[in-house]
Amino acid sequence: MHVRKAMRRKGAMVVLPLVLLVGALAIATTGLGSTGAKHAKAAGPITIGKGGGFGEIYRAKVSTLAKTLFQARLLPVTPAARNIALAGLGRSERPVNQALALQCWKNNGCSTGTGGKLTVAYIEQFGENVYRQMSKMEFILQALTYKDVGKIIYKSAHSDLNQGIADFKAAIAQKVSAIVTYPDYGDAMLPVMKEATDAGIPVATYAWGYVTGPGKNYLTVVGEYTCNLGKAFATAMNTQVKSGDIAFMGGFPGNPLSEGWQKCEKPALNSNIDVVATEPTNWDPSKVQSVVAGILAAHPNIKGWSYEYGGGMALGAVAAYKAAGKPFNPVLTLRTDDVRMGCEYNQLKKTNPGLKMYYYTSGNTQIRVALTAAMMKLKGARIPPTIVFPIALQDQDKRDSCVKGYPQDASATSLIPLSLLHQMYPS
Repeated sequence: MHVRKAMRRKGAMVVLPLVLLVGALAIATTGLGSTGAKHAKAAGPITIGKGGGFGEIYRAKVSTLAKTLFQARLLPVTPAARNIALAGLGRSERPVNQALALQCWKNNGCSTGTGGKLTVAYIEQFGENVYRQMSKMEFILQALTYKDVGKIIYKSAHSDLNQGIADFKAAIAQKVSAIVTYPDYGDAMLPVMKEATDAGIPVATYAWGYVTGPGKNYLTVVGEYTCNLGKAFATAMNTQVKSGDIAFMGGFPGNPLSEGWQKCEKPALNSNIDVVATEPTNWDPSKVQSVVAGILAAHPNIKGWSYEYGGGMALGAVAAYKAAGKPFNPVLTLRTDDVRMGCEYNQLKKTNPGLKMYYYTSGNTQIRVALTAAMMKLKGARIPPTIVFPIALQDQDKRDSCVKGYPQDASATSLIPLSLLHQMYPS
């Protein structure tokens, strides 16, 4: 429902052909997984973009873009969205007080010490996994690049919709300057998002947190177009599985990320492929284990799994297969590039030669672009209702997501400094 509405918008219609092309070709090609350094050397220029406005510079290093997007030029197609993405990702290169960032992360907010008059808030209904905690740090680091920001607020409702609504209302009452969110409960969050918008507070979502009416009911939605993510998943399944049973898992029931790709993957599958289960997991690894165990009991010949959360797959699905005494030989299509899943795959592949894995960037840095869009709005910029990144799935056999030196639960496409990641997740 949400994604069909998004396609009618001009920006999404322009980007659609490119996203489909990139999503389809990435599975078949071998060069998409080059490191940032190698890609920067091949690309030639040190930076991409030019110009600026509304307090921003529309430019980022090729190495930065290649690290977080897989390829430096996998940027939004429309000029306005592209400029905001370059400004947001380029800000990650600015030095900030990492000790303050760590303190702010641990304390769920802080004063920045700049004396700035703006307060920015990251408000979500669920923040209790590593993915969300990394997004929180990306948000904090981005906020610290703005001298106008004097206070940073973070709230998680711990999977309670009513608390999530209350947190939004509290932020509105505090007259915060801008809000970034992921709407875990979809359109159920729309009334408070609209309330904030009506109060003059720009609200931006990331990870394609699409709810009805971006550009009207709230400022903008940032992320990959999830319908095309589903079609890219289907291409992998059609190529590798060809026929048989597969299963889908998602996060919270009705969340826009899971809903978007699932609705588009299923009709794009070969007629010989049967989706025998579609189950929510709340992105909780322990629930992943019980869900996978239940599906395997009913359908023991599952050939493939589509899911967003690689870390949850590594911690939950692998354990369920071991408990069932089954070899781990499915085809996996995942949205995140968690180091743990990459390392687990490399070990499992030694005794499970049929195992295949395709993945997308975790996209934690999309939250930086969302915050920058909101900050630009405060300075009078016209912000497009969608800021859409193209999709290029990576083949684990060609681009290893088990990146040495990174914490197991992290993503190497994050722009959090590695030294800071180790402080967040000490081994």
